[in-house]
Amino acid sequence: IMARSVEQINNEIIAKVESTAELSELTSSSRRSIWRLFAWVIAYIQSLFEQKTDLFKSEIETIVDYSVPNTASWLQQKAFKFQYDAVTPQVITLVDLVPTYPIVNEDLQIVSRCSVKSDLSNNVKIKVAKNEPPEALDSSERSALQDYINVIGCAGINYLVSSGTSDKLYVQADIYYQGQYSAIISDNVITAIESYLSQLPFDGQLLVSDLERTIRQTTGVKDVVLKNVRARANGTALSSASYLVQSNAVISRNWNTVAGYIVGETTASNTLADTLNFIAQ
Repeated sequence: IMARSVEQINNEIIAKVESTAELSELTSSSRRSIWRLFAWVIAYIQSLFEQKTDLFKSEIETIVDYSVPNTASWLQQKAFKFQYDAVTPQVITLVDLVPTYPIVNEDLQIVSRCSVKSDLSNNVKIKVAKNEPPEALDSSERSALQDYINVIGCAGINYLVSSGTSDKLYVQADIYYQGQYSAIISDNVITAIESYLSQLPFDGQLLVSDLERTIRQTTGVKDVVLKNVRARANGTALSSASYLVQSNAVISRNWNTVAGYIVGETTASNTLADTLNFIAQ
């Protein structure tokens, strides 16, 4: 808050008194009138209280700024505040030991997705993406973010920033549907799958059961048989992708995303449009 002056508060009290019908008999405009004296005393006390409150608030904020919690959530929020400009370097400095940008510009805050996890080797792994839908940071952006994290982080901890291109999901399935939906069933199912993938928590898991449920719940679908489902990191060839479902049998019920997010397979002749078989009933 911003403490009001005695004059501001006093004027507000007088205006309130003059606009209140029950107090219409207090007509004296003399500064020596008893009700104006009371108003001034109250205004003085209120202004003093607000000044003290401002000081207390400032002290609390200083304590908070200096008392960095270094939790995963704190580091994640700091990653979202990272600024990058390809022309003008965004250099963070320590002002009274508090990491600060000279100019905070939200338009330069490029990180849209972030997860923070640690391992037993004292490594803190920070996985990020930019934009919506998400995509990988380029090498310059990633290097700048790594340096930013090193500056704001704790001494003695190894921070590892990573950002990769989306994982890929191959789905071969027989989908039984009501014939009246033949004109739109393929687009509807593909849209439903893509929507499910886009809404997965960043750096989360894909569940085979949720994938099957998503397809089954699409309007017009009567049943689905997942024949082969494979997932892979972007750098892994489709031929080496991990089977989640193989020959109608569940091999693994989930996939832990490598890049943090996943989309339908992009390899030619193996996209969702190529591998979903629709059967009218």
